[in-house]
Amino acid sequence: MNKDEIVQALQKHQYNQIQADGVANELSQIDSQLIPLLEKWIQDDTETDYAVEGFSILEFMSLYNMAYPAALLTIDWLIKDPQTATTAIKKGIK
Repeated sequence: MNKDEIVQALQKHQYNQIQADGVANELSQIDSQLIPLLEKWIQDDTETDYAVEGFSILEFMSLYNMAYPAALLTIDWLIKDPQTATTAIKKGIK
């Protein structure tokens, strides 16, 4: 999976070029355990759930109206910096 594939998938989901480039940069650096979820989404739009620190992708999508890539990046943040991410999430995502 390369950045161009991610950009194309994002543009298919109504991201403009600037948004797609920025989000693709972030998604290309996600934790290795999340890569299969991203690949599945790129391949066939499957939104696979995954939970970390008591939060899940589908929960973020439902409660905070996040798109799948944003929810995936939030889970990635929880994996990489659980204390900061958990505190921020509990204060409320905007």
